[in-house]
Parts: sequence; structure tokens; C-alpha cells
Amino acid sequence: MSLYVDLSVSLLQAPGGAGADDAAGQHPLEEASASQLVIVDGIPSLQLSNLSSIPKNVFVGGIQHAPNQVISEQLGSQSAAHGSALPFAALNGALATDVACVVIPPGVHVDRPLHVLYLSTASSAADTAMSNPRLLVTMGDHSALEIVEEYAPGHAGSRTKYFTNTVTEVHLDEGAELRHGYVEVQSGDSYHLKATLVRQSARSSYTCNEATVGAAISRHDLSIQQVGEATTTVLRAFTVCGEGQLHDLHSKLHLDHPEGQANQLHKCIASAASGRGVFDGNVRVGQAAQKTDAQQLSRNLLLVPRATVNVKPNLQIIADDVKCSHGCAVSDLEEDQMFYFRARGIDPDAARQVLVYSFGAEVTQHLKHKQLIERMQRVVASTLSKAPLLPVERR
Repeated sequence: MSLYVDLSVSLLQAPGGAGADDAAGQHPLEEASASQLVIVDGIPSLQLSNLSSIPKNVFVGGIQHAPNQVISEQLGSQSAAHGSALPFAALNGALATDVACVVIPPGVHVDRPLHVLYLSTASSAADTAMSNPRLLVTMGDHSALEIVEEYAPGHAGSRTKYFTNTVTEVHLDEGAELRHGYVEVQSGDSYHLKATLVRQSARSSYTCNEATVGAAISRHDLSIQQVGEATTTVLRAFTVCGEGQLHDLHSKLHLDHPEGQANQLHKCIASAASGRGVFDGNVRVGQAAQKTDAQQLSRNLLLVPRATVNVKPNLQIIADDVKCSHGCAVSDLEEDQMFYFRARGIDPDAARQVLVYSFGAEVTQHLKHKQLIERMQRVVASTLSKAPLLPVERR
């Protein structure tokens, strides 16, 4: 599925983060109070960050002090392999002014989550400010880490305008385990493009829990390459498309080794006639990937007439000894669910609100951190409050 989006905006390099101090304080994560890396307009800010609980043998910081071997061997290797297939990732490589690096040595388990907070600031000029944050995560054999990426506006107010073009590269060595949270609560007038590129070695585990609820236009290109046997990959995504919003998820998972496990769940709510959700999910099970278990499911709610979702789950199976399935559902809330609430005297509008929030909870509960979930839910509540939640029998 190809998606052509008009991004003909006049761009200006981001102005350097004025006003980001207050914004950083508005996005706390209690569990990561001493393991927070703040990136303002693509540049790690030591002044706003607190990394005092990070183990001494773990590196978190900018490219200037990162281990030379990691930079020379891994930085940009995955985005370069995709070439013209990911043009905005290539643009990031050309325009990024710094790279945030996370290097976990073999056998090290980091107890606290690492909160990477990206703040994007608007320009005072008529042009749209653009930033190009980049994150490189390298994990040695049998290491473990939880990382939470949160994207938010660096100015007060919900209608500031800017363009964030970000890339995250992840290299997992044998037996490494990464739990990856990704929450996008950008300004309602902003543009947000992200590429997440993951390389999984044998017996490694990668879990991504994603919530995309901000920005006027957002797109996430998620590419995962299995380069060893018995890997585990879990992908969960939740998105809400309100008035004038376009949220787009393109994922590619290539399984080319035996005994891999993959499970992908995509959930989308379109709550406005001008809202649009796109999901293009590709799972390829190669000839050598025998004994693979791959599951893919997309579920979508259309809350108003003319709301749109374009969904294309795609499972390509070449191996013959596998357990694979995929499916897709697009609907309004089910009438029997509404009847259950009405039979107990619950107002229909209240019932619809409860059912809509529980629809997303299957994904958002895995984000785990209460403050993070509350910030995301506030944006969702604001978006859904503008939707005419019509009773089922009127639709």
C-alpha cells in the first residue's frame, strides 16, 4: 500500500529549544526520575537530563563520547540498507546534528526504565521548524533494558506547529531483551515521521508497545530483521484518529530462521469524518524459518459516518512447517455490548465511552507507567470529546 501525503510545507531548522525547560517538567516518569534523557530539537540536553541511576558500565549520551566501535560498525547501517525505501530516514541521516546513543554491555540488566523524552519546539517564523532526532541502541549478549520513547511539544499549548523526523536503530545481540515503549503526544498541528529499525540476533526478544494519538500527520515505519533462530517479537499498536488527523503504521517483519515467534496487534479508532488511519503490516516467513509461530491481527473502530481506515494485513509464508494466522475487523461498537450496559441502567453515551476506552486498553495497559498512560489518555479524551457518540441504533 502506497501512501502519498502532502508535506509541501516550508521547513526551517529547529530554533534550539527555547522554553523546553518547563515542558520537560510536565512529562515526569516516576520510575525513571534518575534515568531520563531529554532531547530537545534532536540534541541531547545534559542540563535537562538526569542519568544518575544509570550503571557505570552503561553508556547513555551523545555521539561525541560514544564508543568508537559502536559508531563505526552500527550507526546508520540499517537505514542505509533500506536505501530509497525509507527516504525520510535518509534525510534524517543527512540533517541530524547529534545522535543519542545507548550502549548496554553483555550480561548487564538495567533495573530502571530509560525514559527518552523528545521535545520539539516551534519557530517564531512563518516557516515550520524541523528537527531530526536520532537514537542508536546497542545491546550485548544476554543484556536487558526497558526504554520508553515519548514525543511531546516543547512549548505550552496544543496547537504549536513543527516537523519531527526521527529514527531509532536497535541492535540486539544473542539473548538480549528490549522492552520498547513509544508514545506520541505531539501538538495537534505538527507533523511526525518516525522510522524504527530493529536487528534481532538468535534468542533475542523485542517488544514494542506503541500509542500514537497526537500530530496532524504521523507515520511510523517499523522494520524488524531476524538474523538468528528462536527470536521473540511482540508488536502492539494503538492509535486514535480525530478531526483532520492521519495516523499511518507501516511494519515489516522478516523471519528467515527457525523457531521464531511473532505476535502483532494493531488497534485503531477513527472518531471523526476527516480522521484517517492506515495500517500496512507485512510479515514474511522465509523458507528456512521452519517451526515459526506468527500471528497478526488488526481491529478498527469507526465511531462516525465517513471515518476511514485503510487496512492491509499481509502474511507471506514460504516455509511449510509453521503456525501462522492473520485477520482484520472494521466495525462500530457491537450492539450486544451496548445492550449489556443499557440493561443495567447505564446511559448509552457513557456506555460508548467505557467501551471505547477499554478497546484501547488491550494495548495501553502494557505501557505500565501510570503517569505516561495518564498523559496519553488526556489527549485521547480531548480527541474523543469532539466526536458525536451516536447510539448504535441510530447508525
